[in-house]
Amino acid sequence: MRNKKIKIKPIRIKATFIIYLLVFLLLSVQLFRRMVIQGEFLGNKAERQFINEAKISPKRGSILDRNGRELAVSADVYKVNLDLLAMQEYCVRYKRTKEEVSEEISEALSIDNNKVISMLDKTDNNGRLLRGMTLERKIEKDKIDKLREIRKTKRYNFMIIENDSTRLYPNNNFLAHALGIVDLEGEGVFGLEKYYDKELMGLSGIRIAELDKNASELPYEDVVYTEAVNGKDVILTIDENIQYIAQTIADKALKDTKAKGVTIIVTNPRNGEVLAMVNKPDFNLNDPRMGIVDNERLQQLWRNKAVNDVFEPGSTFKITTISAALEEKVTFVNDDFYCNGFTIVNGTKLKCWKETGHGAEKLIDILENSCNPGFIELGRRIGQERLNKYIYDFGFGKPSGIDLTGEASGIIKPTDQMTDLDLATISFGQTDAASPIQILAALNTIMNDGIYSTPHLMKEIVGADKNGGITVSKPYEEKNQRQVISKVTSNSVAKMLEETVSKGSGKQAYIEGLGIAGKTGTAQKAKIGGKGYVEGKYIASFIGAAPYDNPKISVFVSIDEPEGEHFGGVIASPVAKELFQQIFNQMAINPVKQ
Repeated sequence: MRNKKIKIKPIRIKATFIIYLLVFLLLSVQLFRRMVIQGEFLGNKAERQFINEAKISPKRGSILDRNGRELAVSADVYKVNLDLLAMQEYCVRYKRTKEEVSEEISEALSIDNNKVISMLDKTDNNGRLLRGMTLERKIEKDKIDKLREIRKTKRYNFMIIENDSTRLYPNNNFLAHALGIVDLEGEGVFGLEKYYDKELMGLSGIRIAELDKNASELPYEDVVYTEAVNGKDVILTIDENIQYIAQTIADKALKDTKAKGVTIIVTNPRNGEVLAMVNKPDFNLNDPRMGIVDNERLQQLWRNKAVNDVFEPGSTFKITTISAALEEKVTFVNDDFYCNGFTIVNGTKLKCWKETGHGAEKLIDILENSCNPGFIELGRRIGQERLNKYIYDFGFGKPSGIDLTGEASGIIKPTDQMTDLDLATISFGQTDAASPIQILAALNTIMNDGIYSTPHLMKEIVGADKNGGITVSKPYEEKNQRQVISKVTSNSVAKMLEETVSKGSGKQAYIEGLGIAGKTGTAQKAKIGGKGYVEGKYIASFIGAAPYDNPKISVFVSIDEPEGEHFGGVIASPVAKELFQQIFNQMAINPVKQ
């Protein structure tokens, strides 16, 4: 039987060819899309599935006082992030419910299970489950150990455990406004923590390891590890003992005067080092919000009034006027003045605090008596342009450069806008406004042979070298030092300020043998957003340094809105006296017997 030939129709061949061709084209398109168009995306996705990448947080540097005592430190803790998409995939694969998983997590961390459950469906703006949601922070090691055991045994690889740190302040409210605080991310919010944030923070490290199909690390593979660089330590000029004295005295002054607030600053007048800085009331650095919900009230609590607030300084400003007058030689030590209780300037009657007048006076008398008419006369002789030159040279009207956040510039009447009446009021401490640190810096200039030095709190920044040894990374560098008045003028004013304390308006700050030089001030509080002054609201103040001929410390004291007595010579001077007494006892400097 002859074999029958199978006849294949050409149309079938063509159809088969076309089908194979289409399949080939589709596969080619898919390969092109996957390998070229989506290659990078899919490669990264695959890499993420088989790579475990963990951030290693650096340890924030410490803040210490000048003697190495810890004021702010960081402790090692942990944080837990959840990959919610991976968690969803895990639950589907192993037939677990999110409620079951969350219960184990919450039990290990000792947190409310409802809180955990409420976070497990969180999505991004595109509706996708979050891949790195922070579940809990500041977790202690014992809890993390429990969580790590669960992660290992249950294969909870959607849990990401990272190093974290928490900021601790061993002395609670000690130096609160100057130190400042950090946020949950460990970044400075205000104060020294903010100002030196870059130095304190350090650099993060990273750990990268390969995973197997079960998301467990491959033991034979190399781990890529970049060590974190810890932050540097900031050593302050602050003396813990002097700070403690200042805080104790400020607390007592606040209670005794029933005032709205008390501010005390202690510095070394020779170099501008801040030895203590206090604002009362203050707050606990370990609980800075203190339960306060209102943000405006909270910001007021956190304001460092020593540098952030300004006020019309009153008679403490007279040290600038008398220095300018002596330097410009428009007055001299034996110059004669007369006070009948007031002076009329452009039809406005400007009163002396002693309405009956002081009568005939010498230059030293108008300072000792804090006589307004005498200083109005000095201002008239100096003139607008020259007086403003000295005001700016003494550091008013611009930030002092102190290493704290939010420093106020102050308010100085421009020379071309200054009337004769303005000149008169400015000369005895009204119209212009200054911060406490600016006022103290001006006194320091007089006590430092006429040389201005920038007030500062950083003494040096130190870090560890490669061998673990301590090296000084950055010592403090003076940037604004300048000669404002001559040494002769400054010494003359310093001696007159000593007599102002020993014989004049500041005598309640006098301590025999200490040679305290100082000036009192009583300032009316200006109306906010309007002209004039608030009835019955005052700031009583005192500035001083000792010993006047070789000063070791200088102080600023202000008492804001005291009840009852409000004169600086009556309520601020005794506070300064107690400060000098206790600080000199601490420094083991005894009064010189006359």
